[in-house]
Amino acid sequence: MKFFRAVVKLMLTLPLLAVVLSAGEAAPEPEVKFPLPNPSEIGTEKYAQLLNTFLSQGKYSAWNHDAKPRFTGPFIIHESGEVESFGTHGQSAVQVYYSPEVWTWLNGDRRGKIPDGGMILKALFARNPDDPTKHSPDITGFSVSVKDSKGSWDGWYYSDGGPMQKPVPENALNFFDPNVGFGLSCINCHASADNLEMTFSSLRNVTGTPLQYPINISSVGLLKKLATGNDIHNPGVQPRAPAAGATPDMILPFGNTNIALSAQNDPIPVPMSTLDHVPQGPKPAGQRQYLTASNCSTCHDAVQLYSALPNMALDRKNKSGVTERVNLSPFSEWRYSMMGLSGRDPVFYSQLDSERTAFPELAAEIDNKCLSCHAPMGQRQWKHDVEAGNFFTVETANSEPGTKHEAYGSLARDGVSCVICHQMDPEGLGDPKTYSGKFKLLEKPNQIFGPYEKNITWPMEQAMGVTPKHGAHLSDSKLCASCHTIALPALETGKKYGRREFNELSATLPARGFHEQTTYLEWKNSSFSTENPANKATQRSCQDCHMPRTFNGAPLKFKTANIEDESFPAVDGRAKDEQIKMEARDNYSRHSLHGINLFALELFNQNPWLMGVSRKDNLMPAANAISGYDLAKESTLQMAREQTAKVEILSAKRFGKNIVSRVKVTNLTGHKFPSGVNFRRAFLEFKVESGGKTVWMSGGTDAWGVIGSNTNDRFTPLKTEFLRDNAFQPHHQKIEREDEAQIYESLIADSNGNLTTSFMSLRNVVKDNRLLPLGWKSDGPDSDLTRPMAVGPDSDYRDGEGKDIVTYEFPLDLPAGQDITVTATLYYQAIPPYYLQQRFQIYDKPDTQRLYYLINKLELKDSPIENWKLMIGQDGKKIE
Repeated sequence: MKFFRAVVKLMLTLPLLAVVLSAGEAAPEPEVKFPLPNPSEIGTEKYAQLLNTFLSQGKYSAWNHDAKPRFTGPFIIHESGEVESFGTHGQSAVQVYYSPEVWTWLNGDRRGKIPDGGMILKALFARNPDDPTKHSPDITGFSVSVKDSKGSWDGWYYSDGGPMQKPVPENALNFFDPNVGFGLSCINCHASADNLEMTFSSLRNVTGTPLQYPINISSVGLLKKLATGNDIHNPGVQPRAPAAGATPDMILPFGNTNIALSAQNDPIPVPMSTLDHVPQGPKPAGQRQYLTASNCSTCHDAVQLYSALPNMALDRKNKSGVTERVNLSPFSEWRYSMMGLSGRDPVFYSQLDSERTAFPELAAEIDNKCLSCHAPMGQRQWKHDVEAGNFFTVETANSEPGTKHEAYGSLARDGVSCVICHQMDPEGLGDPKTYSGKFKLLEKPNQIFGPYEKNITWPMEQAMGVTPKHGAHLSDSKLCASCHTIALPALETGKKYGRREFNELSATLPARGFHEQTTYLEWKNSSFSTENPANKATQRSCQDCHMPRTFNGAPLKFKTANIEDESFPAVDGRAKDEQIKMEARDNYSRHSLHGINLFALELFNQNPWLMGVSRKDNLMPAANAISGYDLAKESTLQMAREQTAKVEILSAKRFGKNIVSRVKVTNLTGHKFPSGVNFRRAFLEFKVESGGKTVWMSGGTDAWGVIGSNTNDRFTPLKTEFLRDNAFQPHHQKIEREDEAQIYESLIADSNGNLTTSFMSLRNVVKDNRLLPLGWKSDGPDSDLTRPMAVGPDSDYRDGEGKDIVTYEFPLDLPAGQDITVTATLYYQAIPPYYLQQRFQIYDKPDTQRLYYLINKLELKDSPIENWKLMIGQDGKKIE
């Protein structure tokens, strides 16, 4: 497969990891002479091979170099033999070799520029396991910096790590640390240097007395052999292996029997996120508008630099009393959010298959429009670079590393990335003209917005050529309005459209279209809105809920970046403290950005190799670090159970043979529930138990989340469950039968009057009884776009309190005096069965086949979404 060819290609770009430090069986490589060609001129693959050979031939040994290997920080040796190292290169000692160009620059008082091709080679020596105060006699790896001003803004090609492990499925959790190339993690320290060449190189390490750091031996007892625990490839929980071929019985009960996968059409893995890197362009004016988040991760991750607990990480005890490390950094939490995964979302890409099939003549236009939100950087970069009329398509978005359009593929797969929010221009935000993803970015990408008024600027200007500025709009819900108010052209089913007609429809939105989602408008017409001064007691912005400043109820206080500052071991050539000193923020906001879509998160979590995002963040390789997916699921579940909706049984009585119970559901969110795309749904399960058995139920499901009734101990799906013949459950004020269920949902018909989940065919709302937010008013802002539909004269639903009361009344023939308990549970489905059934009507498209494979293989037993439903709230009561 192309992906695996790309993997092999990238493996060749890891020179120091593959360096042969002793004689091997392979034939000797031809002699490589210094200086080497620049990596930006011959390509990183070819350069990596040359550098690998050059290092293995050892010709660098004649260069001027440090007098001897040295540790790069203090360390503590405990009685157990464990070593806590606070050096910037962990447990390693280093000895630096300087190419002639660098040596000349050092002797010139470090003024001017190092010529391209100059090399700083850092030989690494492992700590001696028998005597931790000393290092091993032999080189165990290299960190290399090569000057190449045409490769990136900072002008350095970096290579750091080793030794490499084979990237097999069993090791796919961490794959490999991509610290080879331009604009990578070495920057987080080197950007704090006091010179434009971003190096701490010093003559005194060669000709003088190097800095010495203290060694604290906590006991003179016998030192035990070390176990460093620093294996960055620690696999942790084993991931699912790549697809080996689907079995003939892989048929969903609500799917299309023709979609059974075969060995010939196994899902193609998505390239690993570690392969997707678009660095900042070179000086003097090469700043790119769109950069992958990998550039930001160098500083805005909980980088494990030494033994101390990293900034932006916490240690806690889990339920078993075991200490585990939690990464709360902006990059890591974003990476495992649905915003970070939007460019890889298998549900979205299957939806695109459906849209392209329904309107094949508009396939490119539809791709371009939909990818403008799910893969905005790739789509916008393409629009900037390519001639008008050449649309950004799925094929281009899937471009793999090593191919012609690899940069666009990398940008696309990065989803709603850092640049999108942090370089968004405040002009026009909240205005309908910027809805549907039409926000503006800064004209010049030399600034970046943050939420704080006081910022240090030196490291980011050094590394990226951008200056951090205060942007009050980052804390305003208007920032979210563009992407969470989406209008699309309303196309007629079966009609053939020309490009011109489609573009004319798109230009008139929303007048000749339909709102696919209105989350921001729902919030705007609620008591949560910060745009209504009358709501001060209840005001909450989108960020207040989705970017919390607490973790498990405790306030957070962190520096927002990990850079080399005054807290690091002393070093020559570092900028002044006032230029680099980070301030710990007590209003630190997490980038968890969670909704409650545990379903999509689990698709990624169980298939990291196939979906290309490992479970653990390589920049914080602690052996006890929990999976990024596990943290995302934990936060998502917490939001679902605590901040979404409340269920209360107001009364439960028996009148003769009749049971009468009133159930209240209250929306706790600042918008409708469910919100977002129209196919999300929530429903009430009302269950009556007596004598240890369920004797009556409304809203029960089977193992696939299909809602049905259990009459005579036989489960029967509701006739309304798959929208056949356009049948659907009405909004109930009273439920009297088991084949009735209260489902909170939005159902929309196409131009032929058929209920549809095609975003491009949405025409008329048939039902919308989703729970309204607190304070919604029929004459409030944009109420015409958010009003309910087909709820009848339900006064309690419309009273502005964000609630709904359902009465359950039915006969039940049970002996008098027998205990009866009723339970009401609100469940949520982000991917309902009827939605999947409509996707799987198309069975010859690769993205739909991938989704089909993922759905079939998903293991949900004993998970919060067992039986394809997520419990939001529950209440129980004994019958009086």
